[in-house]
Amino acid sequence: MASANLLGKLLASYLSTSNDTLAVSFRAHYAATGSPSASVSSPTLSPALRIRRKPTSLRLTSATFSYRWFESEQRRIIQLYQCLLRAGWIASNTNSEEFLSLFSRRDTNCKIHWIGKKTYLVYLFKLLTDRRYISTPKGVGRWMIVSSHFVDVHGRLFTHLNSQRTPLKAQKAIDQLAELLNAAIK
Repeated sequence: MASANLLGKLLASYLSTSNDTLAVSFRAHYAATGSPSASVSSPTLSPALRIRRKPTSLRLTSATFSYRWFESEQRRIIQLYQCLLRAGWIASNTNSEEFLSLFSRRDTNCKIHWIGKKTYLVYLFKLLTDRRYISTPKGVGRWMIVSSHFVDVHGRLFTHLNSQRTPLKAQKAIDQLAELLNAAIK
């Protein structure tokens, strides 16, 4: 019981002196109602006392993918680029050199406007990395690179890429696009 009493004293001290959102809201609620009885876990908690989560910041990188056969098979990346243009999945003003730079293992800040569905983008890069046609630098995840270098039609970065599902309607087409980077196929 002594530890519960100590915890209560620490919480009371925190709520009376802290300037974070929860403590300020609690003090405002107490001043307005005269009741300190609202608890954080109460389903009838006043809106002023609800904890607001801060949006998580998106980590960006200038790192790019490494295409296994970049030196000898750049034409395959250009073929992928042309197919994505024809399919209408990347903007027509996308420069082939910028697209090629995404697979060069060299840092870049280029942004590719992806106008296809987000699930298509995710599935394509999932296949390319799972099949080991492309790889990421140590300590940098594939979704961090994709989020850093692809933007939607409004210029916004993509988020929550790892929670996308396999696109059933375009699955076969995306499988074929991924195979363009397979240098074992002549």
